[in-house]
Amino acid sequence: MKRRNVFVICAIILFSSFNSSFGNSKTNDVPAWSKGDRWIFDGEFSYEIEESPLFLNITGKLSELNFNVASEDEDIYYLDFNGSIELKLVANVEGGINITASLKNARVSGYAHFEKSNLGLNKFHINITGFLIISVAPVPLPFSASMIITFTPPYSFISFPISEGSIWYTLPSIMKIELGEDLIDFIETMAELMKKVLPSDMDEVVDEILNAIDEFFPLELPVGLQAVECKSHEYLTVKAGTYESYHLFSIGGFYAFYYIANVYFSPTAKNIIKMLLTDEEHLNFSVELVSSTYHQPGVPEKPERPSGKERVRIRKSYEYETYSIDPDNDKLQYGWDWNSDAIVDEWTGFYNSGEKAIISHKWDKRGSYEIRVRARDENGFESEWSDPLAISAPYIRAVYFNPILALLLNELFLHQKF
Repeated sequence: MKRRNVFVICAIILFSSFNSSFGNSKTNDVPAWSKGDRWIFDGEFSYEIEESPLFLNITGKLSELNFNVASEDEDIYYLDFNGSIELKLVANVEGGINITASLKNARVSGYAHFEKSNLGLNKFHINITGFLIISVAPVPLPFSASMIITFTPPYSFISFPISEGSIWYTLPSIMKIELGEDLIDFIETMAELMKKVLPSDMDEVVDEILNAIDEFFPLELPVGLQAVECKSHEYLTVKAGTYESYHLFSIGGFYAFYYIANVYFSPTAKNIIKMLLTDEEHLNFSVELVSSTYHQPGVPEKPERPSGKERVRIRKSYEYETYSIDPDNDKLQYGWDWNSDAIVDEWTGFYNSGEKAIISHKWDKRGSYEIRVRARDENGFESEWSDPLAISAPYIRAVYFNPILALLLNELFLHQKF
């Protein structure tokens, strides 16, 4: 059980770093990041296990986890991250031993290195600081825990270009986990505290845990060689807004730990915007994008929401307009999605940057639609989709003969003077 718990904790840390990790790709398909690009995430996780003599429940919350591109060189992007973290723990041991703990005023920070060639995760350093309030200690304890994770070769998850229905395998990598001296010191301090409050026959168990940590770390684990499938191409709404996204599904694991991952990558955010991870028994982990400052160099701005008639009649043409701004002042053409499938149905000619583009369209079938538009410049750079405009081509309700209504109309016309 101890080995499994160590693996699960490492897995939580590993996958929390995947907010910004991608995969095997052709060089010209890899998103280009720049200094100052930022993605902010919120997340939650829980882990619960009940194996005699222990019941353990851990819950946590990540708030405003800010990943920022701090610098870059020829081969690597260097990202810093920081945010708030909350942790709560409940442990019950047979024999009436109950322990509760919570981490207060806590911050998580660190850095991550990504290969430019494929955005594979190279190195990840995490540090958590705060005050631990624990039921067996009389006062809050200062808490500091750091860890370094390296991947050889860099670990990648997504294969570009992505298309619905595509399947690929991640390349194998060795994940090495090293505990910081501050974390080791804290573990040893807690072990001595446990020996003072637990029955003496538990001293051996505490020593076994310390020996296991000393034996396992630095820990090297094989990762990768897992199948990833692009299940769908869809619009997904997260806290940051609605994004075009690809739903990626994978089942993987190592040793006694396995997981099911549902990952949503957005080509417009150039990052993962949502991730759900579970082992369907003990572990649940989720993150989603809250906001972003990322803008791909040279890409036109998001077009204005289309304007025009919202309630229409079939087989009658209506005009709709929009515009976008190109950062390089290139001319723009506009791709319109008339049937809500996130596929361009019609491209316009080219307009000057900022010039209103007007187009006519008619629908042949009654129903409800959402129309969107995206801009494309002369170099082929495409913007994200605009916000949608809801269109209604309502069905005509049948009017049935009503004798009372007929009588009223008859009386009205009998007394009407022409």
